[in-house]
Amino acid sequence: AQLGEQAETATGGFNDAVAAAGQTTAAGTALQNGKIKNKVLKLQTDVMRIQIEVAQGNAAAGSQLAAQQAKLATNVALDKAAAGQTATAINFAGSD
Repeated sequence: AQLGEQAETATGGFNDAVAAAGQTTAAGTALQNGKIKNKVLKLQTDVMRIQIEVAQGNAAAGSQLAAQQAKLATNVALDKAAAGQTATAINFAGSD
């Protein structure tokens, strides 16, 4: 999860790439679409991790589950809305 977050916000990540390309350009839109795809994958793993923690008896983790599921649903909807559009990945080397 930490690596996925770094790919979005750290220096050289999606946010920097979108800013450099210009948010309203075709390249910026393609990068934003790639960022959404990255967020969907990150949030899916977060939801699965929390579900495992809850199944193992960590009741405190349950309070995070609804929030992460809501974020996932929002980003899945954005990804579906961009279906068929170009999505650009970034070459990012972070650390977990």
